[in-house]
Amino acid sequence: MSEKNNHYKELMSRMKSAHEKGFYLEACWFAYTVLEDRLLSALKQSGGTTYANHRPIRMLGKKMQEIRQRKPNDPLLAAYFNDPLMDRIHQWKEDRNDLTHAMADGTKSIAEIDKSAYLLSTSGAKLVNEVCSAARRLKKNREKV
Repeated sequence: MSEKNNHYKELMSRMKSAHEKGFYLEACWFAYTVLEDRLLSALKQSGGTTYANHRPIRMLGKKMQEIRQRKPNDPLLAAYFNDPLMDRIHQWKEDRNDLTHAMADGTKSIAEIDKSAYLLSTSGAKLVNEVCSAARRLKKNREKV
């Protein structure tokens, strides 16, 4: 197994373990990382992980934006990273950011933060599974073309 594959499996394992132990914010951190990793994989499968000026595409939002821009010219990418999936990734990212800001500015009680973190961790794990599956299908079918 490759070093990259081991790293990915470790992230997934830690995400699941953190959730099971009630470390929901940590589980969200791992989910975010896996989402970034899988979007990077999709970018690799659809033209590369850099902009035209050869700068790396960083940050989840920028990766999502680049995938959306490539989809009209890449039917496989469009099929596996369809608008509903991309919208769910965007919403999860926004919910995570909102929770971070609420923690920083004190607009949520600790109980509300705990509940939001649990829900975000739960939905993040489901989303990660969907995105991982989409990235696997994209790679598998790209190899057939």
